Amino acid sequence: MSPFDPATFIATFVEEARDRLKALTAGVLRLETLSSGELGVGDAGDAIAAVLREAHSLKGSALMLQLTDISQVAHRLEDLFVAAKRDPKVLRAEAFDVVLGALDVLSLRLEQLERGMSEPADVTLLCQKLIALAQPPKDAGPVPKAPAGRGRAGVSRRSSDTASLSLRRAGASLRVPVEKLDVLTNLAAEMVLQSLNASERHSELHRLESELRHLKDRVREARLGPAGSNGLAEPLSEYADLLARLSRGMRRFVDQFDEDRVRLNLITEDFRQNVIELTMVPLSTIFDAFPRAVRDLARAFHKQVDLTITGGDTELDKKIIEQITDPLVHLIRNAMDHGIESAEERGAKGKPPAARLTISAEQRGNRILISIRDDGRGIDAGALRAAAKRLAIAPPDELDRWTDKELLELIFRPGFSTRASVTDVSGRGVGMDVVREVVTRLDGAVRIQSEPDRGTTIVLDLPLSLALLRVVLVEVGGEKFAVPTAAVRRILHVRADDVVQLQHGPAIDLDGEMVPIVLLGALFRLPPARPVSARRIVLVIGSGAGQVAVIADAVKEEQELVFKELRGKLRNQPMFAGASILGSGEIVPILDVDGVLEVAQAPVVQLVAAAERPPQTRAGHVLVVEDSLVAGELQKNILVAAGYETEIATDGLRALDMLLQKPWDLVVADVDMPNMNGLELTARMRADARLREIPVIIVTARDSDEDRRQGLEAGADAFIVKREFDQHQLLDRVRKLIARRREPAHGHAR
Repeated sequence: MSPFDPATFIATFVEEARDRLKALTAGVLRLETLSSGELGVGDAGDAIAAVLREAHSLKGSALMLQLTDISQVAHRLEDLFVAAKRDPKVLRAEAFDVVLGALDVLSLRLEQLERGMSEPADVTLLCQKLIALAQPPKDAGPVPKAPAGRGRAGVSRRSSDTASLSLRRAGASLRVPVEKLDVLTNLAAEMVLQSLNASERHSELHRLESELRHLKDRVREARLGPAGSNGLAEPLSEYADLLARLSRGMRRFVDQFDEDRVRLNLITEDFRQNVIELTMVPLSTIFDAFPRAVRDLARAFHKQVDLTITGGDTELDKKIIEQITDPLVHLIRNAMDHGIESAEERGAKGKPPAARLTISAEQRGNRILISIRDDGRGIDAGALRAAAKRLAIAPPDELDRWTDKELLELIFRPGFSTRASVTDVSGRGVGMDVVREVVTRLDGAVRIQSEPDRGTTIVLDLPLSLALLRVVLVEVGGEKFAVPTAAVRRILHVRADDVVQLQHGPAIDLDGEMVPIVLLGALFRLPPARPVSARRIVLVIGSGAGQVAVIADAVKEEQELVFKELRGKLRNQPMFAGASILGSGEIVPILDVDGVLEVAQAPVVQLVAAAERPPQTRAGHVLVVEDSLVAGELQKNILVAAGYETEIATDGLRALDMLLQKPWDLVVADVDMPNMNGLELTARMRADARLREIPVIIVTARDSDEDRRQGLEAGADAFIVKREFDQHQLLDRVRKLIARRREPAHGHAR
């Protein structure tokens, strides 16, 4: 039998010991809160028992692996907690500083072990302090409260978070290097791309099948026509039979390929989701450090704070978590220093002495929202304006006209601070600009709300994963560009007379705010589209740094793309964040919104003059029924640009109500919607004498033969698959159906 080698278990010990240190830190912080006198001494019994168990287990594991320094500290902590169990008065206010310092020493020692440093640390002095604390105090008075001047921090979590931290997953586990997971993530993204390629091939096969069927019909017609009477009947008959066999074979192949493609899509999506889950970690991995940080900051600033943490079990991409840790620490420091008042100041305002600080996380669709909220003094707009004047950010008379919202954006400027002096924590003008820079780089956004004496809330809006990016595809000068959906504020149309010439260039009025407008093609020196329409499609894009209206030739669609980092010379191109490859193999640059904002400082806007507008005729009145904001706006703007009066209903029930209010020429409806889907809406229209003659186009992500059959049986006039969506196809169907309905002798035949 080979001798026992403790070194082989070090990695496992470090992983387990870190969990025990987290539990010890949380338990000690809870004991510190209880010692303030808010609850009776007896209520601390469970908390003491919990930390005692953790210290005892840590000591035993360290002893087995001959880690004498760790076992000695854990042993003295255990002795202290045993003494506290007999007499809680041993946990005096100064004891918590020593105990938390001991936990810091243990945490540092674990980091050394992880790096292969096995030399034990000298913990003699620390153990002597812990031994001294374990001696019962000479006075027999009640357990002292934490002095008001020292500050305190209480911590609370929702029950669901507590459960998620205390339960361990059953079953086997496997340690996998992060690099291998990164390779797997890239492979999953490539599978998505290949799945898109398969869909493109599927469309090509359908086109080839259609051409083959057309050729077969032409040969059959030729056999029965004049060519057949000229001695060509026999060879034409053979050709017709051959084409019929080829057509049947092609049909079988297309059907089989369609089934394979559907299975590939399902497997790819399942694989992608599972890989993403592998790289997701709970936010508790960073949230667990915040109670200690808030406690130490509260003592440093002589403030009292009740901290509440919720949503720690919310999972996020590991790469995102690694990058937002420092921004979150900046936000907590600013809240403790700038936002939260002292107990005396709060008392003078009629507030409770302990401030409330809430850190929360929640998932909304494919986004994660992390909020940091305090009930402190809020941000003084007047102080911001005064600081802006002191720093000469803008002319004083212009700053006097700035709204509170515009002034709040100042805190994200590099070097901006309302503090005349600095502290060790804040006031140096460093931090908030870093927060926005990091979050924007992650395709996220920062939102801030503040009310004087009511507090401040800062929300980080982040994507679930960095592997895929949802974008809106636009076309400019024959080239396609991808704009991150999160950056698209609005999609609209403008005319030449909608543009106002200001001192700094052309702009449009959006809800009272003048937004600069620029030809996107001009930024990349691309030729304008021909012919130029009197109404130009505009995307209002923005970030925390501002917003700009960019003119495009066309908005194509919204989809998810595999994000690719730029290499070589393109890496330093300020207007590109990355690139992707469409299913057709076409490479599409992904715009960096901040880069576009920076470059588009002095744009030249070229719009068709009002005198050149084409005559306005009534093309038709179309109702778009779509619950997706982007998809609905996309279809609406395509129709509006073509001259159709268009409105949007967000579900079938709302559409029915709108259809009965005034005449309509056509309905474009999605299938999957809440309350009433598109098929149900179509069936209801066909059953109503007032609506049955209105043509219906179904636009859906479903593309199987069964889905088409259900759509036609419900009474739809046309069927467009979102994956193959093309604005020319949509407009062609709309034009033909409206024209057919307006024919005098037309009747709705089913």
